[in-house]
Amino acid sequence: MLLKLIVKDFALIDDVEIEFKEGLNVLTGETGAGKSIIIDAIGMILGERASSEYIRSGKEFSVIEAVFEYNNPTIYNILTEMGIEQEDNLLIISRKINQQGKNYCRINGISVPVSTLKALGKNLVDIHGQHQHQSLLNPEKHLEMLDLLGGKELQEKKEEVRSLYKKIIDTENKLRSFVKAQEEFLKYKEQLKLEVDELEMAQLKPGEDLVLERELEILEHYDKILRSLNFSLLTLYEGDENSPAVVDNVAKVVNALDEVVAYFSPIKKDLDSLRNILYELEDVVSDLRDHIKTIDFEPGKLDEIQARISFLNRLRNKYNKSIDELIKYKEQAASKLEEALNIDEEIIKLENSLEILKQDYIKSALELHKLRKTIASIFEKNISRELKDLGMKDVKFSVDINWIESEEGVKVKNKTVKIGEKGLDTVEFLISTNPGEPLKPLAKIVSGGEASRILLALKSILAQIDNIPCLIFDEIDVGIGGRMSQIVGEKLFKISRNHQVLCVTHSPQIASLGDAHFCINKISNNDRTFTTVKEIKGEERIKEISRMLGGTEITDKTIAHAKEMLELAEKIKRKY
Repeated sequence: MLLKLIVKDFALIDDVEIEFKEGLNVLTGETGAGKSIIIDAIGMILGERASSEYIRSGKEFSVIEAVFEYNNPTIYNILTEMGIEQEDNLLIISRKINQQGKNYCRINGISVPVSTLKALGKNLVDIHGQHQHQSLLNPEKHLEMLDLLGGKELQEKKEEVRSLYKKIIDTENKLRSFVKAQEEFLKYKEQLKLEVDELEMAQLKPGEDLVLERELEILEHYDKILRSLNFSLLTLYEGDENSPAVVDNVAKVVNALDEVVAYFSPIKKDLDSLRNILYELEDVVSDLRDHIKTIDFEPGKLDEIQARISFLNRLRNKYNKSIDELIKYKEQAASKLEEALNIDEEIIKLENSLEILKQDYIKSALELHKLRKTIASIFEKNISRELKDLGMKDVKFSVDINWIESEEGVKVKNKTVKIGEKGLDTVEFLISTNPGEPLKPLAKIVSGGEASRILLALKSILAQIDNIPCLIFDEIDVGIGGRMSQIVGEKLFKISRNHQVLCVTHSPQIASLGDAHFCINKISNNDRTFTTVKEIKGEERIKEISRMLGGTEITDKTIAHAKEMLELAEKIKRKY
């Protein structure tokens, strides 16, 4: 609820402070006094577009401050996310606008962007004026209005549909991504497969080319290597009659020194060295024997190795990669082929999942459609009843629920229907205001006064279920008068039993039903014009109602009429 509004240097307002009350707050005054300026100021607090043109002439900036009391969990969550301290469920919102068009917004003393005011505002106040009538005439808003009446069951089904729609979109996006990858792969699939087959048949081994080159070198010098090995073995171990073996000679030296080392110790070190040399020579001899046994020259082996090396060189040149790089490339290419098979499988899975999701969506969307049809039927009766109360006795009101056909949609009951996060339905309110007239869209039928009454009828129904604490009606009485104004006033008063209502009005019937009455005047002083706001009671209120009844001239007759109207209003109030 809006507890207090402070407005400084805003349009014609110099400095105004208003303390609103629970129930029905009426704002009256002569045309041009500045009644709608108050509503504009509240709009600024709610995050509406601001302009430096609002700043009072001769001033640097305008300041608007409002104090709200709230118990809405959504507001609590927004404030918590912003890190704004909360105390006693009070909300102090201020907005300062300077000549450069800059905005300075604060909530409980914390600077916030205008977007935060908007987020909070739609949960604090609902303003209905001439421009709000336009939203009533906008079919895009009708579905939202109908769904508000659906209660928990409809909202849960609507969330189920929204969730399924999101899954459909996500799955379609993923499917498109896989199909695109598949198309890209198809461009080089055959070439990749040929390369993998070629490299697999090559049976490459890491470092194979280096091993083969060493083997080739050995085979190319086989005779020379074998001669060297045999000569070395003969010289070291076997010897001949002309030249004893080196091992034998060293062994003889070791034996000779060993016989005298006990008598001549300085040779011990040399003896040990010779023994080590002898052991090493014996090891060398053993290795040479092994080499001679293992080295082999098979017929055709040289040609085979040369052919393999030539083949490997061709592969290296073809792919411009080393043997080790070719092995890695083959593994990567084989992996890509495997991935391609997986893509095909994934596409099939996604297509199946998408079909299941669409069937689930259709089932839920049809259930939502059925709920809306049921709500629409009740809504039509309630609106028609409210409109008859408001003097539109011949009115016929209908909620038209349709589907939009689209080639990209889903099959529903032999139609290809467009889907969306809100379901299959489009909703438009239709009306016939005269007997025999066909039902037509609201925008093509209603006048300003009729729009006001339809809006009030709609709000009378929605007010029972919405949780917005403060409703503002700016000149909802446009185009009506007399008894109809009385009925509109009673509707507003009834709404104000569950909501705080602010109503800017020219109707004395509506004004007389107010729980609090604020009079707005425009005064001139020293060539300056000011708008003032004052809560009026007693004689002041009687005079204001009298003025509204009789125009500029207040007479005993209008005074008496005003008193009678206020007394009647008190009787009406007691009914509620």
